[in-house]
Amino acid sequence: MSVKSEPVRTRRAARSWLAVGLALAVVGTVGVAPVTAAPLSASDTPPSAAKQSATIEAEATQVVLDGASRSGCSSCSGGGKVGSIDPSSTVSVPGVLAPEAGSYDVTLHYLSGDDTRALTVTPDGGETVAVPVASTGGWDRVGTVSVTLPLHAGENRLTLTAPAGSLGPDLDRVVVEGATAKDYALTDPAAADPVPVDPTPAAPGRRHVTLRGGDVTVDYSLSSGTADARWGRHQAVTGFYSGVRLGDGFVTTKQYDGACRLTGTRTVTCARPGLPTLRQVFVFDGDRSFSVRLDVTGTDGPVTTSMMVPVMTDRPGSVDLGHDGDNRMVLVPFDNDHWVRYETPAIQDVTPAQRSFEVTSFIDDASRRGLVVGSLDRDTWKSGVVADGNADGGLDRLQAAAGLTDWSYDYGDGLNRYQFNRELKPHGDVSGATVSSPRMFVGYYADWREGMETFGRAAAQVAQSRTWSDGTPFGFNSWGGLGARGGDAAVMDEVSEFLAEETPAFRNTRSANGPYVGVDSYWDKMLAPEYSFEDPDTSWAELEQYVADVKARGQEPALYFQPFANFWKEGLDERIGGTKLCDTCENQTYREMALKVNGVPVSIDGAWALDPTNPGVQNRARIALSKFRELGVRYVKLDFLTHGYVEADSWSDGSVHTGQQAFRQGMAQVVDHVGDDMFIDLAISPLFASEFAHARRISCDVHGALNNWHPTQPDRYQKSTEYLLNSLTYGWWLDEVYAFNDGDHVQFGNYEYDGDANAYLLQDPYPSIWPEGQNRARVTSAVITGIYQVSEDVTATGHPVIKQRARDLLQNPRINRIAELGRSFAPVQAGPDRFTAADTFTLRDGATTYVAAFNYGASARTTDVALRDLGLGAGRYEVTELWTGQRSHATGRLRAAVPGEDVRVWAITKGRH
Repeated sequence: MSVKSEPVRTRRAARSWLAVGLALAVVGTVGVAPVTAAPLSASDTPPSAAKQSATIEAEATQVVLDGASRSGCSSCSGGGKVGSIDPSSTVSVPGVLAPEAGSYDVTLHYLSGDDTRALTVTPDGGETVAVPVASTGGWDRVGTVSVTLPLHAGENRLTLTAPAGSLGPDLDRVVVEGATAKDYALTDPAAADPVPVDPTPAAPGRRHVTLRGGDVTVDYSLSSGTADARWGRHQAVTGFYSGVRLGDGFVTTKQYDGACRLTGTRTVTCARPGLPTLRQVFVFDGDRSFSVRLDVTGTDGPVTTSMMVPVMTDRPGSVDLGHDGDNRMVLVPFDNDHWVRYETPAIQDVTPAQRSFEVTSFIDDASRRGLVVGSLDRDTWKSGVVADGNADGGLDRLQAAAGLTDWSYDYGDGLNRYQFNRELKPHGDVSGATVSSPRMFVGYYADWREGMETFGRAAAQVAQSRTWSDGTPFGFNSWGGLGARGGDAAVMDEVSEFLAEETPAFRNTRSANGPYVGVDSYWDKMLAPEYSFEDPDTSWAELEQYVADVKARGQEPALYFQPFANFWKEGLDERIGGTKLCDTCENQTYREMALKVNGVPVSIDGAWALDPTNPGVQNRARIALSKFRELGVRYVKLDFLTHGYVEADSWSDGSVHTGQQAFRQGMAQVVDHVGDDMFIDLAISPLFASEFAHARRISCDVHGALNNWHPTQPDRYQKSTEYLLNSLTYGWWLDEVYAFNDGDHVQFGNYEYDGDANAYLLQDPYPSIWPEGQNRARVTSAVITGIYQVSEDVTATGHPVIKQRARDLLQNPRINRIAELGRSFAPVQAGPDRFTAADTFTLRDGATTYVAAFNYGASARTTDVALRDLGLGAGRYEVTELWTGQRSHATGRLRAAVPGEDVRVWAITKGRH
């Protein structure tokens, strides 16, 4: 049996990824009526009374998707659409309210780039109707097709799929003339305010204790169950307390009527009859921070909770950041998929409807002060922070909560509006005689950047992050510039030869390892039969020879695997070889291995989410990854890990009750298969997984443009260098968590993907190759982030300009020396608005200070930075621009021109007197 590995990123291209490997013929099926069925009789005409219509967005939460997937769409009516529609998937549209039985005109709004797509629609109890659909002129253009369907009086459900042997278009919305749509309530009625508060007054009293560590003082009122936190003389947090959700109630330390006491040196215990026992465990982690863990113990048996809030305030002005005029909250995204951006709304615009996942910083970018709040432990809970800002630059509410996910999260109407929710249900319950929250870190710093780096080091220490001593990886990844062609050994041999012969200086000179040459998705095309790595009779000879050839050129082979996701849509119910639970068990299907919500297999962005605790899922990982080791591969990219992180109805391991628990168990087994000496690079994944990997991509699919580009809709092309630098602006500190950040692959050309997932250069009127200044900026963005990889068509048939750019830009020894450091540059300032990246970044390495300044606009700009803002003292400094080699001097300020759509990188050293 051939198990096809569907393309992992073509779902992001302008062409539908579902075209891969399937016949594109629209065929008639037995029992399916065509749209042009017999003409209607007079009695069948749609009710004339209703000029109203029911409009239901395909991506609406009430629409049940089995195999199909939601994604963003700027040209669609609701900002989203549903794709991945094939004969194995269904789109079930409920809530069509017909005033009386009869025939109704149904208009399907859809998107399609070819004329071979088709749909079938089945009304409740009615006959299935085939609907061929014409091309709309592109996968970003909406067209319509109409069909008349019989509906019964009352509520109806329409089920859409694709006929056998066909593929469906992407679906925007369904409009039913003469009907109305059922008004569905929010899936999560608390979505706009996900964490409860306790209105119990804080009872005044004299009983209090003082806890100290470094510059931090916590004054705890035992009478009221609340505390104040001071840093030196500045009281940044007032009246914070802890709480836990139990059933429909919310129990907090404010409710114990003075029955709190200090037990031990830094634990406050609140206990009284009729209430569970709450313990707040304080730890002072350094000069500027402390942490709080909340433990809850039941009165007469185990407790069960889905939310614990170790740190929360709800008094007006209870968080004081200072008032210098540029106060913001950093909203950290749930993962790095789908070009999601960090956001930094102004404090006065922050509401509890927003949340930052795992960690946040409340910053004053004028003075640089910052309050950092985040979770340190990730064994059980997913966490987040919500707040409510005020016009004075402070907060009226702050809640650091375990049990927050992106379920029902509103991504807003800005540059994140094309996001989809990863989670399909709320956080799972946690039970036990005593249940503990994660430790919540709270630190106040003169420079918020120092605070984030301190938090990163603390998180790495807790996780026991993996370390790497063989230098920053340089190399090549096949996906961006080759797509599915990267699975052809002959093509990859040409890439390997080009790197060896044409760009020999593109390597880490401090490492014994040569550049890595990585085959991404479609690596298993080199097997015989293709894609069938689970089959014990499969031949790996071609892949083995490819690995040997790469090593013979002094390079290191790298491969790819998706342990918790699978794109093989049509194989949901076929048995997969090599997935036996035991020697005598039958092989499993993907349906059996899939995570489920309400009994429906979870599909995220076109791929099935697989249960990390399922033995069949783990056996697939063991087969592939242990074979990689046997072949001599020592670099693996693991992708789509968020699929194994989401909440579900249940897991194969009955002791697992949350997505975090499942993910940790699954990843621990995956890395056991990989071994201790293989470099592990995470692509799409949750923010924190450093105990399982050396690196994580800080962003997703950066495809070469300097700024967002699209001929008519620039907001749709979010794969830009500036998007990557948004992630660096607010996530550079993750290189304190991981050994390296990964800035994704470098591309010089403007690539799209055909129906077979092969990458190709766009042609006029689109740019085929980005201007050299933009290429230079893209290289620099990767170099100042960490791992340094290129992804281009440098084969014999590749574009000669692109190959020359590779020779010129990848072999600059001064730039490559920065890449060898493997360090992420920090922003000099935050970005100018809520979404835009900073344009100037810096790094100190010994006696040298580096500055990278980007120009996102078409006109030249002047960089003007005070040397003190770079941590430099008075005096004269030598300045060398590393791309041009131009030398100059600076005293007091660095002033220099940056050409339009380009970059300049300076090395600054103390001048001679």
